[in-house]
Amino acid sequence: MMFKRKVVEQDQQQQSDEQPASGARMVHPGRAAEGWLRRHLTSRREVTFPLATREIAGPLQFTRGGVFAWFMLEGQAWDFRTLDERRRLWDQQTFRYGQLAASRPEGRPIRLRLSTRPYPSFEYARSLDEQTPDPLPQVEGGESWDDYLGHAQRRLQSTGLDQKITALGVWIAPTPKPAVREELVSGAVAPSREALAIIEQILQIEKIVSGPGFDGCRATGREMAFLMHRSLSMGVPAPVHAGVGGERWDVEDLAEFTERRAWLCEPYASSVQVISEVRGTQVSRSAAVLTMGVMPDRTWPEDGKDPWMVASNRLGFPVEWSLSGTLLSAKTLSKAIEFEQNRASGIASHYDEHRMAPPPSVGRAIRAAAGNLDEVTEGDSRTAARFLGTVRLAVYGASEDEALKRARDVVDLYGERLNMPLHHARGQARALREFIPGEPRAAHGYERRMPVRYLASALPNVDSALGTPTGPYLGYGIGSARRASRFDMHYGPEVLQTPGLFPIVAEPGGGKSVLIGTLAYNAVRAGQPTIIFDPSGPLARLCELPELAPFSRVLDLTASRAGTLSPYQLVPEPTRDAFTNDGGALNEVEFERAVRRAVAERQQLMFDVLRMWLPSSTLRHPGTDVMLRDALRKVAERVKKRGLRDTRTNPRWIIEELEQLADTANEASKDLAHQLVEELRAASEFPLGELIMPPHRAPIDDEQIEDKTLVVVTMPGLAPPPESVEREFWGSEERYTQPLLHLAAFFASKFIYGRPRDVRKNVFLDENHLMGQWGSGRAFFVRLSRDSRKWNTAIGAASQHPADHLSIGRMDALMGSAFVGRLTKDATAVEACKLIQCPEDYAPVIQALSPKPREGETTAETGEFVWLDPLGRLGKIRIDLDWHPALRAALQTTPGRVRGTGPVEPQPTPFIDPDLFEYVPHIPIEDTVEAAA
Repeated sequence: MMFKRKVVEQDQQQQSDEQPASGARMVHPGRAAEGWLRRHLTSRREVTFPLATREIAGPLQFTRGGVFAWFMLEGQAWDFRTLDERRRLWDQQTFRYGQLAASRPEGRPIRLRLSTRPYPSFEYARSLDEQTPDPLPQVEGGESWDDYLGHAQRRLQSTGLDQKITALGVWIAPTPKPAVREELVSGAVAPSREALAIIEQILQIEKIVSGPGFDGCRATGREMAFLMHRSLSMGVPAPVHAGVGGERWDVEDLAEFTERRAWLCEPYASSVQVISEVRGTQVSRSAAVLTMGVMPDRTWPEDGKDPWMVASNRLGFPVEWSLSGTLLSAKTLSKAIEFEQNRASGIASHYDEHRMAPPPSVGRAIRAAAGNLDEVTEGDSRTAARFLGTVRLAVYGASEDEALKRARDVVDLYGERLNMPLHHARGQARALREFIPGEPRAAHGYERRMPVRYLASALPNVDSALGTPTGPYLGYGIGSARRASRFDMHYGPEVLQTPGLFPIVAEPGGGKSVLIGTLAYNAVRAGQPTIIFDPSGPLARLCELPELAPFSRVLDLTASRAGTLSPYQLVPEPTRDAFTNDGGALNEVEFERAVRRAVAERQQLMFDVLRMWLPSSTLRHPGTDVMLRDALRKVAERVKKRGLRDTRTNPRWIIEELEQLADTANEASKDLAHQLVEELRAASEFPLGELIMPPHRAPIDDEQIEDKTLVVVTMPGLAPPPESVEREFWGSEERYTQPLLHLAAFFASKFIYGRPRDVRKNVFLDENHLMGQWGSGRAFFVRLSRDSRKWNTAIGAASQHPADHLSIGRMDALMGSAFVGRLTKDATAVEACKLIQCPEDYAPVIQALSPKPREGETTAETGEFVWLDPLGRLGKIRIDLDWHPALRAALQTTPGRVRGTGPVEPQPTPFIDPDLFEYVPHIPIEDTVEAAA
């Protein structure tokens, strides 16, 4: 490392100012020279050093110290895993480190580099625009589609959400001759013996790194370019075009990483100022490096603390890691371990000679040395190998004060939670140089030696990525790391061939309405037909948003036309197109079967509605069901004789058939028939009953589905029947309300099955537990769930208890995803663990979601869920509404709460320049593609 003073005109001017004027009496002749010398020694200087890297070719890095092969480690799930699964991951990584140490008798040098890639917000907007062929057209006074994309882009830029990168560099061999290097880079057909030896070493290392626990793959040219840019210009935006020109950089090409970059540092400064030029604009960041001190003994994972690298993921700013050292094998360590044991025993003997009791630390040192000797000489690769090197962290900010504040936060976090001291040592520039791949390790202090089991307990590649690689922005993870999450509700049916059902479970105030409203808004903006069944009605405010108003409809069942919810109209007639293959051939058998099934479902639905209207005393009569089914059968015969479609059946004809039965029945059945007629007539004359049974006797005209993209079905003022009260104690209004809730869900079937199969459709059902109380409701819900993949339908079913979903058929086999919010009851939280397929030990985590306000607080964070995403990953997520202020205001259901909308201060996370989105050619992001795997 060499330092070079940067001379500027200002320093020259200051130097001339210090020279005493001729004839001055009050100035001592030597004071000016002394001040100049002090400034000369302590002034900020430009740090210059030659790169150790000679050439980069794909994952291979040729340096003065040897050849390194770089691998990108796959992210590993940590949240909501059992203790055995976590132990297995820990043991797998320990085994990988042990294998690397044993792969070379003298030990294997490694470099472990953790960084973050800014979330590709502009690529997100580009991909979402390409995946949305027909978004809603812009209306006067409403936001455009570009405005919608811009909201999410600005949010993703300002929150510091990023993507984690874990890179492992493994030393392969000493620097080969130029001829051998050319053979390795160009891929010679008949390589020399020296090249073959290096290739064998690379393949051996790759086999180790690609195993379970690491799941590593070779670094690509773009990944190496980003890593070099990030390390040389920490915190400065990396060029979007870095690495697209090829995967090889020779000595001349390495200037791409070093040119127009400068490090400025004072000899005893606490940070390094990094200056870089990005598209003609000078960008400055201050980086502060922390070094790990004496690391405490840990009984991990029994101590219940996080892996010691994962803790930094929960901070609200990026933290860079660099581990530089050597994995030592047992053969290398034997002499050093024996020396430690002899030294400890010698100290104890010295105390005995003086007849003094040795302090407890001597006894601990003897026991530790004996244990280490046993591990090294008798243990396997998991226990014998050691890591010898330095562990460093770096944080950066737009100013030195911000960087130092973040450094203090990291020091406090590790000192308080993990008892790991971090030191802000001098020599910041030398320490920061270690973060550059291939650079030598600083030869001063803080060298740590630890078993590889301790090193593996860091679990550097633990991540909490959630969501789908496509779709709109939904929220961010709040578990092991803060990662942006996207959710394409149709990714499961279209790509993964899984059902489109995703239950939403949370108690009141847990954020169900916020989640449903966010998903529905995103779907409607993309032009997807969406229906929301919302009995209480707050989600109807979505239809008032200017950009949605012309394409929305609120169906208020309490003020709708009579006959709107006729059961015969709510089960649509099967279409021939649905049973016609690509060749135009109609499957007659399946079509006729579907027609008969639809007729049966209508009769069953009407039968359930009639029973809901009747009091419990009438239902207990043994002849009630028989008489109702007889009347339904006669009505079906009347419709057939008149040549009408089954959907035009008027439910009032059932009362007419019951009246005829009362006239022809015997004395025992006559009273029951009259009682049924009176009860049903009273129900039909009730204002809510007219929605099902119109007052006229004419056939009902087929209702055509209105060409609206968003339909919100509401029933304001109607309360569901209380579950804790037996049905025989219900009043008339409660008996007449339940069929409306039940039939409104069936209105959704008409909305879905009346459209082509391949068109994306969405259904949101609130108060879903009511459907499980009746046979037709269970049949409809199961049918809709089973058909969700075939009909490309996403179904969000919300309820307040997980048993409401698990009790309806085999819902656990029909779920493609699931959201579980706050459930404070112990038994309910345990039941929710079964729904999302996680161990019951995580029930307290579900109980702590969206915590209620503490004493003295007026608001609390809501919208926190445990999400089982379509890819089977499980983690905590917070639904983000701050990206769209108008949507947040529309979905705010907390009474009396007014939330301020202060300006969002962008984090100094390096994001791509917004102007690049306009004219830079499309460049695929590998991380987005890999997330789908």
